[in-house]
Amino acid sequence: MGNTADGEATARIPHRLELQKKSLKSHIEDHFDRPEIVRDCILGLSDGLTVPFALAAGLSSLGDTRIVIFGGLAELVSGAISMGLGGYLAARSDADHYATEREREEREVELYPNEEEEEIVELLEPYGLDRESIEPMFVKFRQNTQKFVDFMMKFELNLEEPDPNRSMISALTIGLSYLFGGFIPLLPYMVVSEAKDAMFYSVIVTSMTLLLFGYVKSIYLRPAQALMGALQTLAIGAVAAACSYGIVAYVNSNNSPTSETVGVAFH
Repeated sequence: MGNTADGEATARIPHRLELQKKSLKSHIEDHFDRPEIVRDCILGLSDGLTVPFALAAGLSSLGDTRIVIFGGLAELVSGAISMGLGGYLAARSDADHYATEREREEREVELYPNEEEEEIVELLEPYGLDRESIEPMFVKFRQNTQKFVDFMMKFELNLEEPDPNRSMISALTIGLSYLFGGFIPLLPYMVVSEAKDAMFYSVIVTSMTLLLFGYVKSIYLRPAQALMGALQTLAIGAVAAACSYGIVAYVNSNNSPTSETVGVAFH
């Protein structure tokens, strides 16, 4: 009799059979599976493009490409190590924080289960759920306290369990992104012998890269403001490079007469 009813319903609604063959979700939700990796890449690339670019522009005022290359490479290696180490320590701190909070929550669930249940009621009441409606969930939680703790970690403390390999992945992602971004401003100095010409090409190449990087970053984070994000990224890099160039040029010009005077005095 059930099959007859289903057949009659299908006859009345012909497209129901097609709907049953398809997934219940007719749309695809595009979300980041690993947003922390994207964040680390953005952090490493943004610093890698900006800091060595500013340093190279500043050292260019000295007029020697070798100084720019050696100083840039030294900064690039030390900066990549420093950034990678910072990412590693930050990820380790997140993991340690999660472990500490979970231990505390496990003790609270063991010692004060009724109070913890009341906290869940308080969390869900704004959504129109009272204790009676969520009592079946409490029954399951009393049978499996680890699930109880999982729920409290996620919905009370807003903490997700970190990937155990997150520390190393973060360090490598940030460090390698910094190295990759930092090589771009230095490449013209390795090809062109004149410092001023090399700086001109470095400005062009790095500016285009900053625009592209800012645009792509904004496409993923804020698509409606992609162009503004590209211009903002370029402006930050340009200001940093201009300040660095101006400071080094100013200090060099002030020291030059002193150096010449000292040299004459020795003779």
